[in-house]
Amino acid sequence: MNPRGLRTFFRCLLVTAFFLAGAGCAGIEEAAHPHGGQESVKRYPKNYVHPLTEVNLEKVIQENRGMRVVEANATTVHDYYRGSVQEKAEAETLLREGKFEEARAHFETSNRFLLVVLRYLSEDDPYRNIYGDVTIAFLPNLLMADNYLKLVRIFKTLGEEEEMREAERYGRGYLSRSLETVKTEWSDQVRIGFEQELLKK
Repeated sequence: MNPRGLRTFFRCLLVTAFFLAGAGCAGIEEAAHPHGGQESVKRYPKNYVHPLTEVNLEKVIQENRGMRVVEANATTVHDYYRGSVQEKAEAETLLREGKFEEARAHFETSNRFLLVVLRYLSEDDPYRNIYGDVTIAFLPNLLMADNYLKLVRIFKTLGEEEEMREAERYGRGYLSRSLETVKTEWSDQVRIGFEQELLKK
């Protein structure tokens, strides 16, 4: 190899070594886009608590608006997730209106959708890439926990003690699973909600 070629080889080797050393640093906050695009995806420290301004129910509902998904025409995990959020949005409205039985039915349908989602994708991710550069708040465990918290309140109102205890047990379980992968102020609200319901018994 001639001297010029040798210099070029060592330059490439130095640049590669520098790149590899930089990629292993603990302070890196961005990672390559999962689909090979030019955009990067932000990564957060393990104990980072996502604030309500970033991750909240209103945002989740807004991201899943569109054609109504029903169980008969849901074919993908994303369909089931979107359907669960749409059912939850309807349930929340009915609950605010005091229509407890109707709200209960929609919360339970939302949970059925979420059970399908969790069979395939079991971890919560506040910024899940679904295609191209599109990310959504993907929080099936937290949504399930929040649904069960609302069901606890409904069952208490309807005087259904046994169903209330069961809903609380399931809700706390899903909240725990959510917290294994992501921490949010929303999950703190759900946890406090369960504690307050326990004190009211």
